[in-house]
Amino acid sequence: MTDGGRPGAARTDVDCVGLVGAGVMGRDLAALFANAGFDVVLVDVDADVLEAARSYLATDAPDALADAGLVDADPDDDSSDDDGSTDAVAETDLTARVTFATDLEALADCPFVVEAISESLDAKRGLFASLEKLLDAEAVVGTNTSSLTAADVARGGVHPERVVLFHFANPAVPRDIVEISGDAAADWALERAERLARAIGKTPIRLHRERRANGLSRLSAAIKCAGTWELLDADPPSIARGARAMGFPRGPLEFIDVIGVDIHLATVDNLHDEYDGRFDPHPKIREHMERMVEEGHTGRKAGRGFFRWTDGEAVVPDGEAHDVQPVVAALVSEAHRMVDDGVADRETVDEILKRGSGGDLGPFDVEAMVGGNALRSVLERRRAETGASVFEPADSLGE
Repeated sequence: MTDGGRPGAARTDVDCVGLVGAGVMGRDLAALFANAGFDVVLVDVDADVLEAARSYLATDAPDALADAGLVDADPDDDSSDDDGSTDAVAETDLTARVTFATDLEALADCPFVVEAISESLDAKRGLFASLEKLLDAEAVVGTNTSSLTAADVARGGVHPERVVLFHFANPAVPRDIVEISGDAAADWALERAERLARAIGKTPIRLHRERRANGLSRLSAAIKCAGTWELLDADPPSIARGARAMGFPRGPLEFIDVIGVDIHLATVDNLHDEYDGRFDPHPKIREHMERMVEEGHTGRKAGRGFFRWTDGEAVVPDGEAHDVQPVVAALVSEAHRMVDDGVADRETVDEILKRGSGGDLGPFDVEAMVGGNALRSVLERRRAETGASVFEPADSLGE
């Protein structure tokens, strides 16, 4: 290990972490692991993407880690907080701990590898098949998928028990959550994932069972998909203003822009069969979003999506605010379904949203404030107006 004794890495049985995919998520994970003292191998087939990740780690990542409270300004302090936060120093050269490679062979000695590639099941399964030929039999593979499951990725593999969900919120550095699950995963693999999450200063949330979109992404899908249906009656700025009027820092369409319009469409495609099309956009809106992607208007990463983006923030002009109560009600309804499905209990669902969004309220907190029957009425009205199944109230809402 080359970390100079950093306590994050020292608290685990892992000295090297591999990452596949050097995009926005992959480079953030590289920053988190390098900051905690791990040797990191970052692999991407695109050398330009790797170079962009190197530049990010050398320039912007240290400030992001400091802003998130994940660095300690005293290099002689080897203490660690009880909550598992890391103690790296802001002056550390993160790139000194990262090996940049275009070939998967560079991962051969890593006991823990995380994939952060596109939301394509075929691509993820193909990657897992390649990793199985390279890695030690006891190496764990974490998938950061937002719309599939660990079992989906591992199906057909020789060692499916080594694949775990290792899902971060976006953005990964400031959000204090890593969702962990795996119906076919071995206990030792899940436990290793939990230890690593704590070692980089994150709170692991163990889900009770797998469903596509897991926890945070499923709640997010309800918000974003309900928001796209509101486009039938309102424009993006008025929807954003409606969200702000209700105390939310961003509206549902801004969240789509943050993850990328292209990623959002891939996500709803992956969820279609699992949830009987509940998260599908209206066909006209789907066509509009596909046209946006074709034109390169994929969201914040492109500087333009549903909004124009400046310095990381959407430009939302003043004007009328659209009523977004149906979007909020859809969120609460989906939270009920998650509990009914056995994914997590109410307290955990609330914690997932709070940690994943950085906010103070979970869906069941909202229900306690507004009332389940009132939310059911909002959904029933909007369901009748649009026919959208995302507005179909959960059976347990209002009980």
